Amino acid sequence: MRATGAGKGTGRRSAVAGGGRMSGRYRRGMLHLAAAVDLPDRPGAGPCAELVRLAEHGRLDFVTLGDSTGRPGAEALDLLAAVASATRRIGLVGVLPGAVAPWAAPAAPEPTASAALEPAAWAVPEPATPEPVGSAASGPAGRPAPEPAAWAVLDRIAGGRAGRWIEAPGTEAAARAAGRTGPEAAGPAGAARGPWDAAGGAAEGAPDVPEAGVGVRGATASSASAPARDHPHPTLLAPAPPRTHPVRVADAGTRPARAFAARFADVALVRAATPAQAVAVREDLRSRATRSGRDPGALRILVSLRVDLGGGERAAEPGHGGGGPRPTAQGPLYRGGPVDLADLLAAWHTEGAADGFHLVPVEPRRDLERLVNGTVALLQHRGLFRTFYPGGTLREHLGLARPVHHSPRPKKIKHIKGWNSMAIDASDAWKQWREKREESVTAPYGPLALTATHWIEDQPEGRLPDIPGTWVADGEGVVLTAVETDGLQVDRRPFGGEIRLTADTGPEAAARVSLGEKRLVVLVREGVWGVRVYDPGAEARRAFRGIEATAYDPGWAVPGRFTPYDARRVVRLGNADGRARGFALAGELAFTVGGRERTLAVARQGEGPLWVVFADATSGDTSFRFRFLFPDAPDAQGRTTVDFNRAQLPPCAFADHFLCPFPPPGNTLDIAVEAGERTLR
Repeated sequence: MRATGAGKGTGRRSAVAGGGRMSGRYRRGMLHLAAAVDLPDRPGAGPCAELVRLAEHGRLDFVTLGDSTGRPGAEALDLLAAVASATRRIGLVGVLPGAVAPWAAPAAPEPTASAALEPAAWAVPEPATPEPVGSAASGPAGRPAPEPAAWAVLDRIAGGRAGRWIEAPGTEAAARAAGRTGPEAAGPAGAARGPWDAAGGAAEGAPDVPEAGVGVRGATASSASAPARDHPHPTLLAPAPPRTHPVRVADAGTRPARAFAARFADVALVRAATPAQAVAVREDLRSRATRSGRDPGALRILVSLRVDLGGGERAAEPGHGGGGPRPTAQGPLYRGGPVDLADLLAAWHTEGAADGFHLVPVEPRRDLERLVNGTVALLQHRGLFRTFYPGGTLREHLGLARPVHHSPRPKKIKHIKGWNSMAIDASDAWKQWREKREESVTAPYGPLALTATHWIEDQPEGRLPDIPGTWVADGEGVVLTAVETDGLQVDRRPFGGEIRLTADTGPEAAARVSLGEKRLVVLVREGVWGVRVYDPGAEARRAFRGIEATAYDPGWAVPGRFTPYDARRVVRLGNADGRARGFALAGELAFTVGGRERTLAVARQGEGPLWVVFADATSGDTSFRFRFLFPDAPDAQGRTTVDFNRAQLPPCAFADHFLCPFPPPGNTLDIAVEAGERTLR
């Protein structure tokens, strides 16, 4: 993020943090990220599910989907039910038919620069007013209506991943959500709500068990207009289970909306053009939550930000990505590239402005891909966003506890830890390892994204295929010469001139040189300099279908003992690119499997884990021709665990441009290691 936006936020944060009350408790470590997936042409469940799966690949907390246009097409709950069956972990937040979420509101004329920057335009705290009273879209005393049965059923179908958009009572949006507009919208509390809420449940305090037979639109089985077998999602016609609690998401852009969100929402979406404005709204929300008797830490506050990534980093201009979001009638707008957006989100997070962000792509099909493969990947590399889901429900993603019930519950049975508890724990850990492996392999700049490795010595004129500029190795690095029109960037800024580059040592996404979304990674092997090209749009990433792996078997995890050599031994090994290179061996790893002791020569980086390159009787047949294994660093006595369940495919299994070493002499086992990763699907 540029200094303009950061400077504004820094001064305000100092004033807020000076009290020592909110700032330290507020920041919870990693960001929460969500995205709106609203396709204007309403193509149906298939294209929507594809975008939601992309968001799930980025490990976003949730997506919001709406049904606000009134045009023909899948309605919100039907759409969410279809998407739920096509996804596994990501949260799904729906907008009731007729309700207009703030990010989907019709475009209005842009305010003048002076008007847009007025505090009132961005919902900074105003003097408190009485809490909202009951309305047709609410329950008693301004509470939200009880959960419609359809949402409870959806939460069951989605495995606890559902979320529901709620509106502050007494607003036109709330009336639309209830299916009524006009003068009667302000009718008394308890008046009949729209068909979606016909089965809303009992009043506050009554058991939240919906009526049997209530379907997705609130109709009972006897009054349904079509047989259950004709419904596009028959499961939604089943009775909802008791005590399901979809996460409630609310807009907090106005004073009444903030009062409502502070009392009843799990997630509040706010709009702010600077970190200082976001801090002000956040403080107001937390203060209101405290006054209403809630723990303010139980409310997640996300800044809703429209993003336009169509022009890349070059499109950034003052008031957009170059200096922070620009105020518009539809909310703050960021225009720029994925890298600057990552910088902006990281800077706001550092300022303590919010728990996270709800990002609204201007062009969902285009911008969401750049958001996930660019911005999110960078935040993950910086340790600011998760690389795997912490659980299976939306509440777990957000770190929210389930609401407490005061009704009797079944007596808990004390768990007795049995003989197989260690195996169960190891199996769970292996499943998490598998998930993280697929995440790393499919990352925007992971092994599937490698499209070329160019050795500069093979290009005497310094011209690399399909890469602009001149690249010359001089022994100590690579000298890059280019003009700005070549389109290269160095350190995320347009580059023209001459610069000396050394080998990139960080993650591929952080490589100094880039060409659009591509990263050009400088490397050196035995004094030979090269450039690797990582492209998030690589065909291998799009075609990837997963890794075949054998189910966890505790019999393949055995004790091992590492014996270091007196001095490192360097052997010449063939590499996957056809060249031979030196490979430093640190010692031998002994273990017993198949009834006798075996040894493998291993490498080691410093005092870290061991590195085993091995083949076995399955290699080249039911497994890749060789595999890698990384046992944990041995203890002082040389003890470690040799767990072949974690045998993994080498990088060259995913792209032909890696330099993977072949197994050293003696590292081909005469048994079939039917464990770990085997091949690509």
